[in-house]
Amino acid sequence: MTSKSQKFEAFQKSILDQLVATNAKLDKICALLVSNQLLQECISPEGEARSAVDCAEIVTESFCAGMCLSEELNSHSKDFDYQKSEFFVEGEEEELEGDDNDEEEDDDDDDYRLPPHPSLTF
Repeated sequence: MTSKSQKFEAFQKSILDQLVATNAKLDKICALLVSNQLLQECISPEGEARSAVDCAEIVTESFCAGMCLSEELNSHSKDFDYQKSEFFVEGEEEELEGDDNDEEEDDDDDDYRLPPHPSLTF
């Protein structure tokens, strides 16, 4: 018979194994993406071959630009979440408590929810 701590350790080990497998797959994906970009950057738009150093600089600049865009996206997302929390009513319970009249109004727009916001992580 296994105890709760043994079950929990087995659960932790299975999660860790899944994370290791996921990270290995992500490493392969990243390697393929970088390889693809290197192949694309080997030849300039003018049709001239580029040196390995030039290709590496282009890939590095591209990665840094992507990281900057990701940080800017995250920053704008945080600002938007803050503005939502400051300027919009949190829930329908507060609205119902403050509304004592029983008149039914057509509020189809109240059920609208914002689509999920994608976040890039590296």
